[in-house]
Parts: sequence; C-alpha cells; structure tokens
Amino acid sequence: MPKVVDHEERRRHIADAVFTVVGQRGLAAAGLRDVAAEAGVSMGSVQHYFSTKEDMLLFAMDHLTTRVVARIQAELQAAAPSTYRQFLTAAMRALLPLDRAGRDESAVNIAFFAAAGGNNRFRANLLAGYQKILANGTDRMRSAAAAGYLADGVDPERDGLALFALTQGLVGPLLLGAVTESQAMAVLDHQILRLFT
Repeated sequence: MPKVVDHEERRRHIADAVFTVVGQRGLAAAGLRDVAAEAGVSMGSVQHYFSTKEDMLLFAMDHLTTRVVARIQAELQAAAPSTYRQFLTAAMRALLPLDRAGRDESAVNIAFFAAAGGNNRFRANLLAGYQKILANGTDRMRSAAAAGYLADGVDPERDGLALFALTQGLVGPLLLGAVTESQAMAVLDHQILRLFT
C-alpha cells in the first residue's frame, strides 16, 4: 500500500526549516536550496510545494502567525487566568521572547519585518498578523471595561494599543540582553496594574 503523504505537514516542516535558517543566518540565506538542506529534503521536494522563494517565505509567515497564536493559547491555558488582569498579563507575557520558542519566533518576525519595507506581500501579511493580535487584546480590554474592571479614564482602544506597543518595544532589548526577563515583566505588570481598578 503506498504511503499517504500529508502535504500540509510537509509544507509546515519546510516552514520550520525556514525559521531555523532565518534565525541562524538571516533572511537572505533562506534560499530554496538552503532550506531544503535544513529540512532534510531534496530541492525538488521544496520546489514541489513552493515555486519561488517568496511563495515559501509567505507560507512561512502564515505558519509563524499560526505558531504564535497556538503558543499564546497554550500558555494561557497553562496559566489558567481567572481575571481580566491575569488574562491580559499572561497574553502580553506570551508575546515576549522569554523562552526558546518565543526567541526563535521573534527573531524570524524581525527578519520578515525588515524585509517588508520592499515587499508589499510581506507587508500585508505582517499587517494582518499584527491586527489580529491587537484586535484580540483590544476585545478583551473592551470586555473588562464593560464589566467595570478598568480604571477611570482608561480607553480600551488607546490603552490596548499602548500595551501592545510596549510588548513590541521590549522584544529587541530582550533578544539582545539589554533588558532582563524580570525587568520586562516588572514594566509590563506596572502598566497593566494602572489599567485596572
């Protein structure tokens, strides 16, 4: 009986190899041949799924968003937050590069972000991912406001955006070691505490 090939799983495996190559050597090194070698497959196998490097990278960007969302959901489930404030803290913490998966994803995301200036397809893809994450946080802030948990003067849209921007601003310093995990969490906790009654 012939072996059943899970084509989507193969594409994800190649995307994971893209992350490794980009994380170790940068986006310019993520050619089809380099990614094939990292994935342990033939160049023809990569070309079977992706006709161009750009197609491969765009799929990898989508896969990155899927991975990040799945990791955030898993971390939220593990943290089992029981209040809006705990939920928001856990969600924002999951956006920071505090473990190996978070560091790898952040490094790859920065590489894609740098390339987006000259590539409208990359830009649109990244924009959709950022908007999805921001919308989820803002929706949670609106729910907290409706339930009466936010402090006076807190605006879910404005302050949700500020909180998201804070986490994004901490990514680079955390990756470089300019800020420690405890420093980052102290700043994040301080900002979140100010939002709630």
